[in-house]
Amino acid sequence: MPLVSIIVPVYNMENSIDASVKNLVTQDYPNTEIILVDDGSTDDSLKRCLGLAQEYSCVKVIHSENKGSGPARNAGIEIARGHYAYFPDADDLLDTNAIAIMVQAMITIEGCDLVVFGFWSKNIKGRILSVQRYSDSVQHGNKIRNSYSNYMTTFSQWGIQGAPWNKLFDLNVIKNNHIVFPSLRRHQDEGFIARYMCVAKKVHFIKDVLYTYFVNDLKKEWQKYPVDYLDAVIGLNNIRKETILTWNPNDILTHNMVQREYICNVIKSLELSFSPKMALVTKSRKIWINQAISKSSIGDVEIPLILGWYQKIIMKIIIHNKILLYYALKVKVLVEKYYPFNEVFLSINKMWLTLKNDI
Repeated sequence: MPLVSIIVPVYNMENSIDASVKNLVTQDYPNTEIILVDDGSTDDSLKRCLGLAQEYSCVKVIHSENKGSGPARNAGIEIARGHYAYFPDADDLLDTNAIAIMVQAMITIEGCDLVVFGFWSKNIKGRILSVQRYSDSVQHGNKIRNSYSNYMTTFSQWGIQGAPWNKLFDLNVIKNNHIVFPSLRRHQDEGFIARYMCVAKKVHFIKDVLYTYFVNDLKKEWQKYPVDYLDAVIGLNNIRKETILTWNPNDILTHNMVQREYICNVIKSLELSFSPKMALVTKSRKIWINQAISKSSIGDVEIPLILGWYQKIIMKIIIHNKILLYYALKVKVLVEKYYPFNEVFLSINKMWLTLKNDI
């Protein structure tokens, strides 16, 4: 029975880490090690983790300075002894038979080194927002890499990119190929998966829905973005240039999707200049936005046809009329934070009609 290393980054989770570990130790699959990596928590998370290690023999604890979930997972990988690796988030839930199903799906397919399974998305009150299911399918790595657009987004038919928590990885593949999570404050998971997919031989998609992902509300999500988010966006794009964009130079749709995500993420970083975390006044915010445009070279990126209409507006403003950019971003941020979806749509649509004649 292969050992599964379950690696969990922990940051300020004193009120939820007990429930998370209990969810993992009650798995039907008996051969696991649970590695809790305290990422420099400022609350009593480390104390709680150490208490859990005394209570459960399968729990190990690492403490490190706060560097983000990517380096925390890397620290867990370094000491992991398992044949397989699983990376859940500490504030989500896993079905009790999930590990057993993952392992069975892996070992029944010769040469399989990645299992992908379905998940529920729920709000903090437990209401189901969506469910992602896959058909049972075994697909070869070379085929996937040749046409990666079908796998680029979490909610696509064969979504591979995105989070690691709905996937079981081969730990030997990770260690033998020196695959690590990049030291980015966001998008580190996507960088890791892109690196892993460079060498993956077979991927087994299974129909089982095994994981519950709890979606943060908008205001909490806003606070999760770091002040150096633009660096993470540029870092991810560089990793994709070194991985995904090298697999098939003729795969135009995948190239367009990478460009689209880069544009969307850069625009998000521009919006985040209005975050209280940035502590910018109007003049310094405008300067920061102009510097971010220059640093990201976003004005030089070819606009793909699949880009959303809001992003097309912003790109046209960046290229043709930067004076309007500050106000367009400000309106978007305000309506997104304080109005429900239908009002957001109507407000942004009105903004577009107003600005269209000025571009």
